[in-house]
Amino acid sequence: MNKLDFISELTKKTGLSQSDGEKVNEVLEGNNLLANAGNIISQIASKLNIGEDQAKDILAKAKEILGGGIMDKIKNPFGGQ
Repeated sequence: MNKLDFISELTKKTGLSQSDGEKVNEVLEGNNLLANAGNIISQIASKLNIGEDQAKDILAKAKEILGGGIMDKIKNPFGGQ
């Protein structure tokens, strides 16, 4: 899954604007998704000026999207070739 597809899917699932989706993507790219969940949540909340509960929900949906992309690659590693 490329960056634009991820941002597009994130905006659909969360109702975020394109600009806010890009901000969330920047935070995710700058952090280790497995190790820094608390830091990621606080950064998302700060960048979007939202509460931490809403930031947790956004992070959970982002993980779902990323997990789905990884599963697609596992199921079809050669892209249908």
